[in-house]
Amino acid sequence: MREKFSKFISIINEFTSVIEKLAETQKDIISAASNDDIEKLTDCMKKEQVYSMTIRSMEQKRIQLQKEMGFENFKLSEMPNKAPDVETQIELRNAADRLKAQYKIMKTASGVAKFRLECGLRKVEQLMGRVGFDPAQTEISVIDGMHTDFHA
Repeated sequence: MREKFSKFISIINEFTSVIEKLAETQKDIISAASNDDIEKLTDCMKKEQVYSMTIRSMEQKRIQLQKEMGFENFKLSEMPNKAPDVETQIELRNAADRLKAQYKIMKTASGVAKFRLECGLRKVEQLMGRVGFDPAQTEISVIDGMHTDFHA
């Protein structure tokens, strides 16, 4: 059982690492949006997608491992109490605390990035309005699962 808990702790630590990278990407998004750097913003969005897929994959591994351990419906905060020894409890609790802290940092950075992007979009909409284009009248069509904007 200790081996499975070690693997579980490893997954939590991997989560923390990916969340940390995601937080850094959010900070890069803020910088790119502030400097109108579309190329950097595009690169950030691609990284964000990769991290998102990585997190989904890790989440599936975590769920499967918890199922194998017999703790399928347990929250992360409950897992240390199920550890086979005190050392593992402490290690898991510390890993969980680092993950929570990093998640808060990422969530804050994400909120700021979203706000910055929305400000940029409002600026674009205002500019478009000044040249006589009403962004609210943009027609969006879906063709074969692809979204296409038609501006005419």
